[in-house]
Amino acid sequence: MAGRDPRYRVQQGKLGSRPVAGRAATAFDPVVTDGATLEDRKRFGCFGDADAALLAELGPAIERQSRAMVDRFYDHLLATPALRPYVADPAVVARLKRLQHEYLKSLFSGEYGEGYAETRRRIGWTHERIGLEPQWHLGTYGFYMELLLPLVHEHFRAEPHKAIRAGVALSKLVILDMQLALDAYYETRHRKGVQKAEQLAAVGELAASIAHEVRNPLAGMKGALEVLRADLAIQANREIVDELLTQIVRLENLVRDLLTFARPTALTVQPCSLHDMLDRLLRTYQDSADAAGITIQRIYGPGTGAIEADPQQLEQVFLNLVHNAFQAMEHGGTLSVATQAAPGTIHVSFRDTGKGISPADLQRVFQPFYTTKHRGSGLGLPIVKKIVQAHGGMIEIASEPAKGTTVTLTLPADEGP
Repeated sequence: MAGRDPRYRVQQGKLGSRPVAGRAATAFDPVVTDGATLEDRKRFGCFGDADAALLAELGPAIERQSRAMVDRFYDHLLATPALRPYVADPAVVARLKRLQHEYLKSLFSGEYGEGYAETRRRIGWTHERIGLEPQWHLGTYGFYMELLLPLVHEHFRAEPHKAIRAGVALSKLVILDMQLALDAYYETRHRKGVQKAEQLAAVGELAASIAHEVRNPLAGMKGALEVLRADLAIQANREIVDELLTQIVRLENLVRDLLTFARPTALTVQPCSLHDMLDRLLRTYQDSADAAGITIQRIYGPGTGAIEADPQQLEQVFLNLVHNAFQAMEHGGTLSVATQAAPGTIHVSFRDTGKGISPADLQRVFQPFYTTKHRGSGLGLPIVKKIVQAHGGMIEIASEPAKGTTVTLTLPADEGP
């Protein structure tokens, strides 16, 4: 989030083993639920009638203080840069304050049935819809507990043991609230993820079908134009044909990317040298780097040379990332390629000093067909992500506008025999 890190980050994938043969890699991990009812949860969390009665006894005292607590809470939100956009509209804040007041009132109502649970689930659904990450929601409970527990102890100051029991009861209920809200949040996110995966699969099948139909006519047109160009005597006519050939090459590249994206990623894994792959690629870019005023730095850490991978596909990943870095440094700069060993993994990073990526664009860089380039298919990074995930790895992009971008790949290390 922007409030905690000067750079904006987006991460895709989950580090783990490579997909088994015949099973497509997916960015969405299944959500497993046990079907526990509300009463099951309350019973397991040891929240019973005695706890409910203690909290209900506190209701009037808490209600007298609730509006002041809600005001303090929204001051706290405004002091957190990452959350200010959510509370920028005074009308929205007024409505949310009313809801917060009702929330605190219900927390000490003594009634914790399905109606209560539904309001907690609605919190999770809403936060997923507006894009509010769970860490902020969970932090809210910590803030309120800091305000509420002193009131609990003050109310029962003549009965210390009762104060302790009431504090424990409140903690149990807050944990139940968190469970319900998080369940709803991740259930909604998973459902959207599955829907998106199904849509992308359908788009991929359609794209592959179209690409197959288009590829052969393009090859025929290109061959015919090359023959025609050889017979043209007038230079101006040749230039027209050259432009047609250029556009056909662009279409061929798009068709190639469509087929690469749509096909399942089958790996031919073998031991290979990570540094040799990187060096070979960077040497091919050296002349372009010199012409563009770009300095290439290699920072290879110990213990990062050997890796089990499909060298052809991994080289495609590296090629795409270096190409993107060069395009981002229109006026020169530095590309740093680094490797670093970690337990069970190897990190490979590509850091440029180019124009960076805006936060809005960064959230969409892995979305197929999304591009900000004048000439681009919008499939480069989705293909990179697909190949990296097929290797059991993950990819993270951190960027700051006008400062540069760092792409970090985390790949399983070759553990040896």
